[in-house]
Amino acid sequence: MAHAITALILTGPYQADAVDRWDLVPVPLRGDLTLFHLTHYYTAYWQAKLGIEGYFELAPNTCELLFPSEKVISVVAAEIATRPAPTFAVVVTEYFGGAGGQAAVVSVDGGPIRPVDNINSALRVLGVIAAPGSDEFDTVGLSGHRSTLDYLDRYVELCDDLGV
Repeated sequence: MAHAITALILTGPYQADAVDRWDLVPVPLRGDLTLFHLTHYYTAYWQAKLGIEGYFELAPNTCELLFPSEKVISVVAAEIATRPAPTFAVVVTEYFGGAGGQAAVVSVDGGPIRPVDNINSALRVLGVIAAPGSDEFDTVGLSGHRSTLDYLDRYVELCDDLGV
């Protein structure tokens, strides 16, 4: 079975009005975490639309994945969080029939976005403690979210319209 998600995972509460402005849909996870599906096209669109420049560093293992690395992600996280310096992760999975990969980055208290070894490492940074006999990924319920929401597909065309 396939598992392909790209998402921002935010700790703590979020501002519903800001989530609406950023065209995101909150998905509650266990442990005071909320998942917001993203795509590379979503982040590329907002980066271009707002005139934000720059990209954050990715780990070498992300080269096979379409991982959003636009700095606008920090702006999105800061605006939807209820605190100005949020802690968050961006995660990508791409598995089909057991083959594939994953990658993650984290930002702690609004600090620089930095790569980590894998999604479980990112979740540990967010304060997740694995349940007995499980890992952090399953503990928060990420295994129940198998694909990125289709409504984000429209950002492909929006990027084309902007020439991005």
